[in-house]
Amino acid sequence: MQETNTVNQGDLLLKLDQDRAWLLENLDKGKWPEIRSELAALERKISKLIISVQENNVDI
Repeated sequence: MQETNTVNQGDLLLKLDQDRAWLLENLDKGKWPEIRSELAALERKISKLIISVQENNVDI
């Protein structure tokens, strides 16, 4: 069961990082100027979460 959770967690982190990168790319292209600062803050929080989970090997 633990192995399955680890695989699922890895898949989840990969998908989350892909979505984070997509968000950042679109922000850099100038999309959503009216909520840019909020979305940029969200992107930073997602990035910190991913790094924290990877560094601490935290189960989510």
